[in-house]
Amino acid sequence: MRAWLEKPEGEPVPILGNLSLGRGAPNGVALPNERVSRRHAIIHSQGEDEYWLVDLGSRNGTYVNERRVNQPVPLRDGDQVRVGPFCFVFRQTGHRGNDPLAGQTTSHTLVDVRTAPCWLLVADVEGSPRLAQHLPADKLAVLMGQWFLNCKQIIEQAGGTMNKYLGDGYLAFWYASPDTPAAVVKVVEALRRLQQQANPRFRFVLHRGDVLLGGAISMGEESLSGTAVNFTFRLEKLARIEARGDVPVAVTEAGAVLAPVPVDYLSWSDTLDRHFVPGRTPAGPREIVLPGGISPLAESEIKQRGWTVRKWTGTW
Repeated sequence: MRAWLEKPEGEPVPILGNLSLGRGAPNGVALPNERVSRRHAIIHSQGEDEYWLVDLGSRNGTYVNERRVNQPVPLRDGDQVRVGPFCFVFRQTGHRGNDPLAGQTTSHTLVDVRTAPCWLLVADVEGSPRLAQHLPADKLAVLMGQWFLNCKQIIEQAGGTMNKYLGDGYLAFWYASPDTPAAVVKVVEALRRLQQQANPRFRFVLHRGDVLLGGAISMGEESLSGTAVNFTFRLEKLARIEARGDVPVAVTEAGAVLAPVPVDYLSWSDTLDRHFVPGRTPAGPREIVLPGGISPLAESEIKQRGWTVRKWTGTW
C-alpha cells in the first residue's frame, strides 16, 4: 500500500489508482451526510508517488489543512483532508513509521516500458490568476471543480482517460484504434460546446503520436512520456500567444488528417514538432495552417519564428 487515507480511528483506506469520495455507494469512500455532494471529490494518482486532490464542484467544498481547494492540489504525507464533517489524514509510504503494512516484504517487478500510438489532449483555463483575484474562494472552487467534472465526463464517456491534473488544466489520452478518431471528434465537439459557455474560458490542443508508456510506478495509471507528449505541451504554450482567446483550439496535422474537425479551428502543422523538441533535425517546411480569425499579434509572433502562414483551403 503506497498511499491511503487514515480515518480518525486509525483505519486505513487504500488509494489504488483513483479514489472517489461522495455521498452514496458508487464512491470508493461513501460519506452518507447531507453536507456531502453525490460526487464530491477524487484523489488521483499520477506519475510516481504523486497524488492530487480534485474537488468536483461540490457545494460545500473540500478542504486540505483547513484551506478550501479551488483547483487540483498535490497531497503530501500528513495533510488533513476534510469533506463535510468527515476528516482524514493522507498517508504515503517513504515516511518511516507510517505504513500499516511495514515489515511485509515483496519482490520488485520490472517496470515495462513500451511505445504505442496515442491521442493526446491538453486543456487549461485561460486567465486563472485573474479568476483567483476577482472571485471569492468558494465560488472559484465550485467553478473549477464543475469544469473538471464536466471535462472528465466528456473524456471518459468517449473512452479516454484523465491521466494528469495540472493545477488549472489536465492531460487526457486515448490508445489509438480504428474507433478512436470518431470518439475524438465527438470530444472536440463537446468541448467546443463547453467553451461556448465561457464558464470558465479555456483552450485545448489535440495531437496524435507515438508515446512511451510505463517507466514509473503509477498505481494503475499509465505514465506517459516522449517526444509526442512534450510537443503537445509546447503547442499548448504557443497557443497562449493568442491573447484575445479567439483561437481556443489547436489541432496538429497528424490529428486532423485522421480525425477531421470543423474547419473553424486553428490547425498547426505537425512539422512544428521538429522545431520545438530539442534534438530533432528540422526537415520540411515549418508551416501553420490558419482558417482565419487569428489576431495580428499572434500572426506576427508566428512569422517572427520563421514559419510560413497560409490560409486553409479545405483540404490538407
